[in-house]
Amino acid sequence: MNRKILLLITVLLIIGVSLTIWVYFYMRFQEVAKPSWLKSGTYMTYEQFFVWTGHNETEYMTWNVTKLRDDFADLHVISHGVNVTEGDVVITLGEANWMINLVTREIVNSSDPNYIGEKCPFWIGTDVTIGSTVDILYGISVISKSEQIYVLEQQRDCWVVEYDWTTASLERWYDMSSGICLKIHVVLHRQGISIEITETAVLTNVDLESS
Repeated sequence: MNRKILLLITVLLIIGVSLTIWVYFYMRFQEVAKPSWLKSGTYMTYEQFFVWTGHNETEYMTWNVTKLRDDFADLHVISHGVNVTEGDVVITLGEANWMINLVTREIVNSSDPNYIGEKCPFWIGTDVTIGSTVDILYGISVISKSEQIYVLEQQRDCWVVEYDWTTASLERWYDMSSGICLKIHVVLHRQGISIEITETAVLTNVDLESS
């Protein structure tokens, strides 16, 4: 056999073995990176405070892990949104069931097919810092800064992720140690009306202090 061909085969085998080893350890790392706090029955409830000209209203948003198996979790999500029609602001109720891949945070199944393929927005990985890329339901952004907030009767160090669109802006605070979203601030501009929404975690069964 030609020596050049033999050398090429050897190089290709080495590359193949190296890639296999890399993929194995990468997946092992990803396994370790799955949230240790996430169990069947885990939940987080947020107070949603809506403010617009001459009005304010309080509602609640909750995500709850209804089933956990291997690398997947079923989430039941209840939340409130906003509709503006001919200058009238109406708070709407939304509900969805998601199946989440815990390794990738991808929504692989949903009662609303528009969510399929998107990334779960309720937690991120903890191996991040300022400048790290974050991919959630609202798109890809970067961690812009760190802040300490008072939530759930304790001070928590958080990473901040920001989005800015033509008709809206969004800030989300993610707990540094657990990766869980603890606070959200949204400003919407609809038909000449500005609506400010502040969502703050108020109830959970996650022990943040040990996560």
